[in-house]
Amino acid sequence: MKKSLLDSIGDEKKEQLSEELHRESLESLEQARADEEKRRSYENKLRQQRLELMKLKQGIIDEEELPKEETPPPKEYTFWEKAGNFFYHNKAYLIAGAVAAAFLIFLAADYMKAERPDVSALFIAQDDQMMYYANELTDGWSPYVPDYNKDRKHIAKLYYVPAEHGDSPADQYLAQSDSTKLLGEFQSGNTIIIIGTKEIYEKLGLTEGVFADARELFPGDENASELGYAFGGTDLAALMGYEGMDTKDLIISFRKPQKTFGMSEEKMQENFDHAVEFFRAYLAEHRTENQTETQN
Repeated sequence: MKKSLLDSIGDEKKEQLSEELHRESLESLEQARADEEKRRSYENKLRQQRLELMKLKQGIIDEEELPKEETPPPKEYTFWEKAGNFFYHNKAYLIAGAVAAAFLIFLAADYMKAERPDVSALFIAQDDQMMYYANELTDGWSPYVPDYNKDRKHIAKLYYVPAEHGDSPADQYLAQSDSTKLLGEFQSGNTIIIIGTKEIYEKLGLTEGVFADARELFPGDENASELGYAFGGTDLAALMGYEGMDTKDLIISFRKPQKTFGMSEEKMQENFDHAVEFFRAYLAEHRTENQTETQN
């Protein structure tokens, strides 16, 4: 009687299963034999060591005659194996070091890109147009400033930070921000040149002992006064392209060097000398006849 197709397939599976079981049985037997050989070898070794120890105690042999236990030679690792082992055991330190290095590189790059003025000035009189023209003046008079900070750039930066504002909510919000900036600048000694009016100076209490006498800085110049140099005695308005600018009461003043919260008097004196030297270089080519009355 012929077997059906299903019976044939069943017989094949049985044969395969039988072969697999037979193979696994042989492997288990071989493993058991290997384990047995290891066990016998270890027992023989222990037996030999006990015999040698007894002989040593009885004085039959000396300690030097004991067979030395053979130690396998140290494994020779390849370069990549050594490198992989090093990275595996020090990966936490390497990751932390890489993050720290990346952070330092970021700070260095940011520092190199940051604008660092050689001389800076504050325009504190209220004139909303100066929000735009401040940058124009920075570009216009920067060629006259030496590279004091050695960054291969010549920058005389003018910042517009008004001391007076309107009454609208937006103006009052800006007033708080600008007041904080002004306080910070006057507590430091970085900014020497202040452009304002006598009226503003009086309101801020800056008329006594704050500014150097410009008559001593620019002797014989009719534009110089006790509080500063008359803005109208320069072509600064034309230099920044500000037509119709009201320069009548504007004064360019220079803060006296003194010790501040963030700077020594010696360092501020250095900044003061740089600011005066820069302005003198500018005046040498841009002084004009003042058409307005200088504030005294």
